Amino acid sequence: MDTALTSKPPAAVAHAAFVRPDALPVREAVATELAAPKAVTAATDAAPANTASKQPQAYTREITIDPQSREVIFRVIDVRSRQVVRQVPDQALLRMRAYTRALDDGKTPTEALNMADRRA
Repeated sequence: MDTALTSKPPAAVAHAAFVRPDALPVREAVATELAAPKAVTAATDAAPANTASKQPQAYTREITIDPQSREVIFRVIDVRSRQVVRQVPDQALLRMRAYTRALDDGKTPTEALNMADRRA
């Protein structure tokens, strides 16, 4: 007894094979032949370059705790310029949290704005 609730695959499935077309010749291509001293070849005795371990780190990571808000702040700092490249949470988010915290403490919007305008 067949309830027709099951699906059956067809007996024969035709598979379409994709064949990549041959590349068309480049228009006006010119054949070139270089002399042996000018030809570029791969070096046979060269060791693979591992530059990651030889170069100094370009960035340092710093984790601090903000004394006012007691939040953990993660910073990525450029070694040469000592500029903050990335900070989590962002400076704008820290200011917004300080502003809302000051409003919750009963400060006026002007006082809250002054408290939120701090440099990390």
